[in-house]
Amino acid sequence: MNIQKLALITFAIAICTGMAAVLSYGEEITGEEVMQRVDNRDDGDDLTQKIYQKLIDRRGGERERFIIAFRKDYGKDSKSISYFLQPANIRDTALLTYDYDGTARDDDQWLYLPALKKVRRISASDRGDYFMGTDFTFEDIKQTPELDDYNWTWLGTETVDGFDCWVVQGEPKTDDLKKNLGYAKTVNYVRKDNNMAIRIDYWDRKGQELKHFRIVEMQEVQGIWTALKMEMVNVQTGHSTVMVFSEQKYNSGISDRAFSERMLKRGYRGH
Repeated sequence: MNIQKLALITFAIAICTGMAAVLSYGEEITGEEVMQRVDNRDDGDDLTQKIYQKLIDRRGGERERFIIAFRKDYGKDSKSISYFLQPANIRDTALLTYDYDGTARDDDQWLYLPALKKVRRISASDRGDYFMGTDFTFEDIKQTPELDDYNWTWLGTETVDGFDCWVVQGEPKTDDLKKNLGYAKTVNYVRKDNNMAIRIDYWDRKGQELKHFRIVEMQEVQGIWTALKMEMVNVQTGHSTVMVFSEQKYNSGISDRAFSERMLKRGYRGH
């Protein structure tokens, strides 16, 4: 066999091998499967943590807040409650969330406003409202989006902050969902090694670039990958929200009584 023919055969084999690799890699995982991994990743049976929150306006003005938060899983469902501890003008403001798996039942959320001594129930149509002046909506502050609300498309892979990530686009399945959620689409960058979405880009209902979410710092706490610092930047308003998480305690056996409307109104008393 002459050298030219051998080279052609070698080139053909290389091309075919490359095509097979691309095809198999493209079929390796779907967008929905990636997001299911995000939803199913180990996050402990319960979690207590403190949160430092900083709101920054377009002129650089800052507001600081301190929060304590609790979360407990009930199978695939979860319940969480967060209390504002400082500043004094919003102390005891609290949010209670019952996050149900799937779309057969709408999630339940209640916001307690101590100044009004009133509990506001957050309806499904309010999920796109912004929470307490932050750049996170009521939907954003849940652990993961409701997967059944979106059509998920695998876009490929990309390196983000030195980590190999799957890139997945989410589009609300209906116009009503688009309206309620406040987004035309999201693009999620999920680390392959720990199934955490470390970057999410959002587009508003009109399809305009809206905001960017980043996990700035994370580490393993009690063997569980945990976000230590994150930020959300709204490119339309120039406003941003930074959150720093500390004093995490996983699997401490939080009482079911912590997640009730009674506790919501009572405020944090060191339970």
